[in-house]
Amino acid sequence: MLKMGNLFDKKITTRVLSVLLATMLWLYVITEQNPVVYKDITLPVRLIGVETLAANSVTTIGNTSFNVSLRLKGNKNTLDRINNTSLSATADIRGHREKGEFNIPIQISGVPAGVDITSMSSYSIKLNFDNVVSVTMPVSINITGNPLQGMAAMTPSINPREVTIKGAESLVNQAKTALVDLDISSSSTTIRKNIAVKILDEAGKTIEDIEVSPGAVDVIIPIEHTKIVLIEPDIVVNPAPGYIITNISTNPREIHIAGNKDILDNLDSVKTERIEIRDAKAFVDQRVSLVLPEGIELANKTETVRLRINIEKIIEKPLETDNISVRNLSDNLTAELTPIKVQVTVRGPETIVNAWKANNAFYIDAMNLGQGSHILEIKYEKPEELEILTMEPRFINATLKNKEEDNTDVSRSEEPVSLY
Repeated sequence: MLKMGNLFDKKITTRVLSVLLATMLWLYVITEQNPVVYKDITLPVRLIGVETLAANSVTTIGNTSFNVSLRLKGNKNTLDRINNTSLSATADIRGHREKGEFNIPIQISGVPAGVDITSMSSYSIKLNFDNVVSVTMPVSINITGNPLQGMAAMTPSINPREVTIKGAESLVNQAKTALVDLDISSSSTTIRKNIAVKILDEAGKTIEDIEVSPGAVDVIIPIEHTKIVLIEPDIVVNPAPGYIITNISTNPREIHIAGNKDILDNLDSVKTERIEIRDAKAFVDQRVSLVLPEGIELANKTETVRLRINIEKIIEKPLETDNISVRNLSDNLTAELTPIKVQVTVRGPETIVNAWKANNAFYIDAMNLGQGSHILEIKYEKPEELEILTMEPRFINATLKNKEEDNTDVSRSEEPVSLY
């Protein structure tokens, strides 16, 4: 019996030793052939539930692209099988309803058993949420270039005239202009194009991430012939008592118009809108519109016309001069005029009266006159706007002599001929 017991104990011992040896061998293989190692991996963070935000009239703004770096611990064989497609990083925003900045937790899935995440570069992402709004905006057109010489672009037609923009409230609030660009360089016929609409902020920069509906509009720009015509003021001006109109003009005097050639051929001028001014006392300078026939437009849409009416006070002013010239005197004669002064009273617009040079205005005409004494009418030249109210004397005694005669033969004490 003792021998049987010893034999049994030996078998148990052998088995235990075998198990221990196998365990040690397994541990050896594991640690040497498939050791525990670390692995770094970077994953993109995928947002879950973006499509559900629209139902709550909310959207994300700003950066929505994030990455997270992980450090994994596990057996080498297992970690070798892990890559960007076997693991995923997500942030769940389903059902989010609030405006503002929020931290959304990052969730990692697909990690095999026996693998631990020892560290993460971030455990959440920071997202900005904003309310979704929409507004309607008129579409403007930016035309660049010029048609062929002698042609001009008429008023463009845009269809539809308005677009609806939709997006984050903070972006929509920045929108100032819905614009299409069109280059018409060297065009000679009507232009028809479908052009994408861009949304600009106050600084003229394009705003991205805004939905535009429709995204493009149809633009038609007729290209027509041009002509330069005169501008005719159409005015009724009644100056106040004691005042007078001295000039009516427009600036510019001519205007460049565009339109159907048959209509242009029958146009030499266009009128201003009718202007009525009562009891005017001062210079008038105002912008006026032109009355253009149907189908005719300004070639330069930004050109303006100003009406200018010069209105002056009427004054009366006494003047005198002793400078009377002799005209048409024969070459062999000289003239002596009785030394008298001419005194006049003139009436007219103040600036013209004050500018009139009376010393150079009065003269007598010696046409076909010979030697001797002559009583001649004093004549004058004046601006059309001036009126001579009084003039004394109206005649002058002129003595015409041969240049070869001795001047002493004529007595200077001779009684002058009466001028009255």
